[in-house]
Amino acid sequence: MDKAKQAIGGQISLMGTLSPYSTLMHGTTEAVRNEVKKLAAEVGYNGGLIVMPGCDIDWNIPDENLHAMIQQCAEIKYPMDIPALGDLSNVYLAGHPKHPGKRSSSVAGDTQVAELKTRHEDLTPVEEVNEKLVEAIMEYDGDKAIEWTKKGLERGMTPQAIVFDGLSLGMKIVGDLYERNERFVTDMLKAAKTMDKAMPILTPLLEANGGGDGPTGTVVVGLVRGNTQDIGKNLVCLMPKANGFKVIDMGKNV
Repeated sequence: MDKAKQAIGGQISLMGTLSPYSTLMHGTTEAVRNEVKKLAAEVGYNGGLIVMPGCDIDWNIPDENLHAMIQQCAEIKYPMDIPALGDLSNVYLAGHPKHPGKRSSSVAGDTQVAELKTRHEDLTPVEEVNEKLVEAIMEYDGDKAIEWTKKGLERGMTPQAIVFDGLSLGMKIVGDLYERNERFVTDMLKAAKTMDKAMPILTPLLEANGGGDGPTGTVVVGLVRGNTQDIGKNLVCLMPKANGFKVIDMGKNV
């Protein structure tokens, strides 16, 4: 949020970023107040800030935390006396690596990811396909994903290998970049859509052989009433499909 403020200056108002889960749902009233003050000091020092969660307000958020958010906003006056807000050095806004809502990289110790980051020459035909598929995902290049999916099949690769050693590996790397704050949620969505471009070629083959050695079946996915954000849902739907499952997507707010 502070980086966005630096980029747009006083040209437009920003809203959001108060953590709905770590702070509003599970934090104390003091934690809520401190995060509001941190936002005010770093983003709202000259106005242009609407304090609100960076996501939906869940109906399970404690009333006292919502009241703390509103009351703290009301107590901050302009011109803002930032030193009077107190020591906020240990208050980390959402997106900061030390924010309690951040988790460590999900690919830490993943040998496939480590090898891909260092291997760029003397590739076998299969390794070349996997590397090009990863590049396609990272570059959001749907045409390239389709091209190298077809080449992989021509070179005798199974659809499962193409999905998990190529396309999904690219998704892992984009996810790692996201977790390290080097890419955004929108980048995850673009990567998923790139992978989805190749899936019509692979899905019939996955369904024909049961998706490999694992179990297959039907998976029903939906967002419960009140939840209207489907980026994560769409990412989840993609993975069972890749593993040979039939996925019924009920949509959002159901």
